[in-house]
Amino acid sequence: MTYIIAEPCIDIKDLSCVDVCPVDCIHQADRILVIDPEECIDCFAPTEEFITPYGLKTFAEMENTAVHVLTDDGFKPAYVRRFRRKPVVNITLAPAFEERDRYGGTRLTTRNISKFRKNVLATPTHGWVLADGERTDSLTVGQFVPSGRVEPKRSSESYRLGVLHGLVFGDGSWNKQEVRSGEHLHYVQLYGEKVARFKDFFDQLNFSPCLDVHPGYVGTGVVRAPVNLKRALPETGDSEYIAGFVDGWIASDGDEVKAGSWRLGSTHHEALDWLERAAPFAGYITIGSGEEGNRVTNFGVRSRPIRWLYLATRETYWRVMSVDQVEAEEEETFCAVVPGKHTFTLAGGVYTANCGACEPECPVEAIFPEDALPDKWQPFVEINYAYGKGMDVINQLTDKYATEHNVQNPPLE
Repeated sequence: MTYIIAEPCIDIKDLSCVDVCPVDCIHQADRILVIDPEECIDCFAPTEEFITPYGLKTFAEMENTAVHVLTDDGFKPAYVRRFRRKPVVNITLAPAFEERDRYGGTRLTTRNISKFRKNVLATPTHGWVLADGERTDSLTVGQFVPSGRVEPKRSSESYRLGVLHGLVFGDGSWNKQEVRSGEHLHYVQLYGEKVARFKDFFDQLNFSPCLDVHPGYVGTGVVRAPVNLKRALPETGDSEYIAGFVDGWIASDGDEVKAGSWRLGSTHHEALDWLERAAPFAGYITIGSGEEGNRVTNFGVRSRPIRWLYLATRETYWRVMSVDQVEAEEEETFCAVVPGKHTFTLAGGVYTANCGACEPECPVEAIFPEDALPDKWQPFVEINYAYGKGMDVINQLTDKYATEHNVQNPPLE
């Protein structure tokens, strides 16, 4: 996200901010320092996804769009902008947890955790929130980044419909598309406590005596929908619908491995790829994955192996395993401008921040995130953005503002 230098800098021009700027974007005019907004940006490749109330979105598809993003205080308004091309690095992250050490304290560790990895493409000097609350613009191997996840409401109509979709997707069957209504008819046979708890979610529940011989049978749910739910993922559903879908799918195909954690297996690899990134909508973080080698079943050989994911609800962090330069052309970079928070959550639940090394170094507090600039200093957006037009334009705009507002900043001692 770009920063703006405002009125308190006029005739001061302390260069402390220049010394710490990781991208050399602060330049000196006659009476003020200005930030080149095209250079003051350290964020993500266009293909990176982030969490919104309506599914995962890429920066490229949301360019110049107002959107809500996930922060540590729920969904907050933001605006996605594109900036110039820059080199990016591939950051490899591994899930980590807080555990007790031998001295009675706690530490973050990846010990005994699977080989699951999460990769993020970002600029080398992008700003990150660390697990200890500090911020850095030079992420290095061994550091820990917090995770972010939604705290879904599980009482809405949208959640109920999402659960039905997940139950059908996981263990239901498509029957037909009705001619008159055009709706798709699905059946879900409910066995066991995991799915039986959702029996009241169905508008229609039938009971087949021939299935009553099977232990745990509580009925057959009927689901009508405008699409074939066996083939559809809720990629554009709202956050509560996605949470319901995940809960329904887990109830159908998941096995509880620890309190609040699940192992979910499926031959639908593309769906698992999506779930790996979308799990935070239901309050989960994907911490493991794998594939079963045996394809032989009582009904023959599977065409595809079963893949599985481990989904956890316990507090999760991400340990930086590597930061590797990408051997490719520079990428156009994108940023989500989040007023007041300056943080948001990437797909998979990776919590991140924006760059701002210069802000705390300014002795007169003249540097502000663009989305937090006081209203009285909005003219300085134009002054900073005029960098591309040349210093003469900046000098004219600065002189005009200083005259109109009688700016008389005392020099620093």
